[in-house]
Amino acid sequence: MKIVADYKRITQQRGSFRVVIMVLVGLLALAGGIALRSLQPLTLNTVQGQPFNWQSQQWTVVNFFAEWCQPCLREIPELNHVYNDQQFRVLGVSFDELDNEALSGVVSRQHIQFPVVISEAVADLPVSMPIVLPTTYIVSPAGEVTMTIRGEVTQEKLQKAIKQAQSELL
Repeated sequence: MKIVADYKRITQQRGSFRVVIMVLVGLLALAGGIALRSLQPLTLNTVQGQPFNWQSQQWTVVNFFAEWCQPCLREIPELNHVYNDQQFRVLGVSFDELDNEALSGVVSRQHIQFPVVISEAVADLPVSMPIVLPTTYIVSPAGEVTMTIRGEVTQEKLQKAIKQAQSELL
């Protein structure tokens, strides 16, 4: 009987050891996958059919909007101006999960001139979905979010925010 009890105890210990080893191997694989993904340059597809590289030589303004959000609609001309001046890159992200056809309609109706990421690619963004609209993220050329602005933005407010973010990185 003692031999059977010892065998059960040893077997249970080995089983626990195997589980611990399997969990550790799984965690290492997950960490390695996350690290590898963060090393790869992120390229997003836009409604306009152009790729958008997350990292760039320029600072990037990432703006979450919705067509039902009045402050979001008021800031679109400001964002268009920033985009057309080519001072900074601008990327629009729809808060609503619209299919590409519906999102293209919003872009057209609201006269959005800057790139807008397709809804399927929103999950790939290295920024979180905001809880307040509009929300704007300031992203460094290295692809790091340096500032979050909640509420309506203007061209002047964006310029000040980016200057502040640039000075904090020096």
